[in-house]
Amino acid sequence: MPWEITAEELLARYADGERDFQGIELIQSEGIPQEASIDLEGAILRDINLHGADLCRANLCRADLTGADLFGVSLRLAWLKDAIIRDANLYSANLRWCDLTESDLRGTKLDYMNATSAIFCGANIDGFEYAILINTNFRDARIFPNIIWSYGNFVYKTIMPDGTIKSGPFFGEF
Repeated sequence: MPWEITAEELLARYADGERDFQGIELIQSEGIPQEASIDLEGAILRDINLHGADLCRANLCRADLTGADLFGVSLRLAWLKDAIIRDANLYSANLRWCDLTESDLRGTKLDYMNATSAIFCGANIDGFEYAILINTNFRDARIFPNIIWSYGNFVYKTIMPDGTIKSGPFFGEF
């Protein structure tokens, strides 16, 4: 059973020096509708361990997650616009319907991510392998090196950084 925690409790414990929050399920505070986003906007959560956490519907816009361990995290329907997620671990992350517009993901491991319907417009991204890219939007993203087409990525109906749409499906190296 996951460890349930509200955004307020997470921030308070982080401020007290705690960094290990692996396996948590971020839940809505009492009295706030379940369908509302969970507010962590602008939070500084450097070097936090959220390995395997469920952060569905979290608002992490402008948050600083530098050095965070987000291995296997679920960020379904989360907002990370303008977030700093440098030198972090998003290996095997669920990013379905996640908005990472203008985020800085340089140095972050994104291999094996599920980025179905995710938005990376204008984001800075280092390479990744074996990702699921279905209806993913990379318009104006800066990807170094630009390896969307290789290393086992599954690409279908995806918008490339130059605005072209690759219908696919394509898988593997070309």
